Amino acid sequence: MSSSEPHQAGADSTSSAEPLPNNESTTFTSASPHPNNPYSSSRSAAANNTNSVTQRPKRATIAASEPDMLEKGQAASSNEDSSAVTRIVSSEPSTKRGIDRDQSSIREGLGGPFAGPPRRATMESRHTLRRSFTELFTPEHRLAKAPNTLVSLKNMLLGSFLNIFLVFIPISWALRFALDQGVFKNGLAVFITSFLAIMPLATILSQATEEVSLRVGETIGGLINASLGNAVELIVAIVSLFNCELIITQTSLLGSILSNLLLVLGTCFFAGGLRVKEQVFLEAPAQLNTSLLMMAVISLVIPSAFHAVLGAIPDSTERPDILKFSRGVSVLLLLIYIGFLIFSLASHKEFFEDTNDDDEEEQPQMNMTSVIITLVVVTVLIGVTSQWLVTAIDVVVSPGGISRTWIGLVLLPIASNATEHLAAVIFAWKNKIQMASSIAIGSSIQIALFVIPLLVLIAWMGDRPLTLLFDPFATILLFLTVLIVNFAIADNRSNYLEGFVLIMVYLIVALTVWFVPDNLADSLFSDEYCHAR
Repeated sequence: MSSSEPHQAGADSTSSAEPLPNNESTTFTSASPHPNNPYSSSRSAAANNTNSVTQRPKRATIAASEPDMLEKGQAASSNEDSSAVTRIVSSEPSTKRGIDRDQSSIREGLGGPFAGPPRRATMESRHTLRRSFTELFTPEHRLAKAPNTLVSLKNMLLGSFLNIFLVFIPISWALRFALDQGVFKNGLAVFITSFLAIMPLATILSQATEEVSLRVGETIGGLINASLGNAVELIVAIVSLFNCELIITQTSLLGSILSNLLLVLGTCFFAGGLRVKEQVFLEAPAQLNTSLLMMAVISLVIPSAFHAVLGAIPDSTERPDILKFSRGVSVLLLLIYIGFLIFSLASHKEFFEDTNDDDEEEQPQMNMTSVIITLVVVTVLIGVTSQWLVTAIDVVVSPGGISRTWIGLVLLPIASNATEHLAAVIFAWKNKIQMASSIAIGSSIQIALFVIPLLVLIAWMGDRPLTLLFDPFATILLFLTVLIVNFAIADNRSNYLEGFVLIMVYLIVALTVWFVPDNLADSLFSDEYCHAR
């Protein structure tokens, strides 16, 4: 519509603009009202408020300055009308029209093709990326000066009362060498001393892991704790695997899950409930842990159902199918665990953060050189001592007494998880039930979704027939354990009675397992079959 036509807005007075000479720009000040156009009255009001128009040939400008537009907008809003921007349309080609770079950087959407992206945004994105990478290796808390090597060694040895069992390391080694030479014939002594030597080694390994976590960011520290949190169970299981002790390998991992969910979590609830009537933990982690635990149970129940369906076919046909099935499921479980780490340590880490955590200065107990040496030496000691422990199991097992299933489900987890057990109970006693439950449940999730599938893949590479087909009785125990734990944490609260019930359930399991014979999934993947391969 030409600006020379009359304009009306209801009962408002009309306004018009005379035609301009050639090569002059034309000012559009209003638009004709329309009954269905809610903005027609506001445009007319804005046109009536326009007092003067600056006309410049062959140039595109903005007729109203920013302050004038603001005043007009305020005036129009007081009359329940919105302001309209009066623009001058130039008769020159569109390639010469535009707004300079300064205005385009201020007004979003007016830059045009010549303004380009702001340079500051690109620089800020680079700084943000560099800062995010730096934060991965920046300590979460301020660190004091690390001690020297002598003090670091002292702090390591005095870090826990369990370190008094370090004396059993040389004793177990000496007895083992004497047993090999025929000088000593009591294999039970080798098993007991090796069992006691594992506990302080697990404590020192946990302490060294914490020292590394202090020196990096929260995300990297969480990954380190997740990787080395169950290192002792992983080492013992690997040693058992390559000695073809498949029953010990599987039952020790299931036993760690059972002890964490029943004994450790129950002791935490009981100890915390003695000091506080009712303790509350975060809702989001509890619900997520429930889902992951059920996922772990499903991954172990499905192979048993698969075996029951294929039980009528020959073993030579069924074994390859179960091996392939277990290896494929193990890869998927590892992907689930990686997704859990990304969720808990990166994208939704605020759900798992402790709001009561303060920014106090942390005092390292060891310097970094001592930490690295300790990690290497302790890992080697655990591997060798686990070898003596596993090879001495044959002497301990008797037909009418202790079984491999009981050793794996009950005995070995006590030695492997002694440090975590003690730390979780201390946190619960200090009314830090969130931290205590995270240790117990988080360790179980890591074993179910990381350690077990990783061992299946390691066995695949080492030509060992380890599968997800666990003993049916042990699988049922795991299902019932996860079920009762889910009920216990469903309300996000705990008391001493819930803890007492969980402890009693664990004792019932331990007593029942004592009478269970060693038949691993109907001997489909028995120790004898592993040795015969």
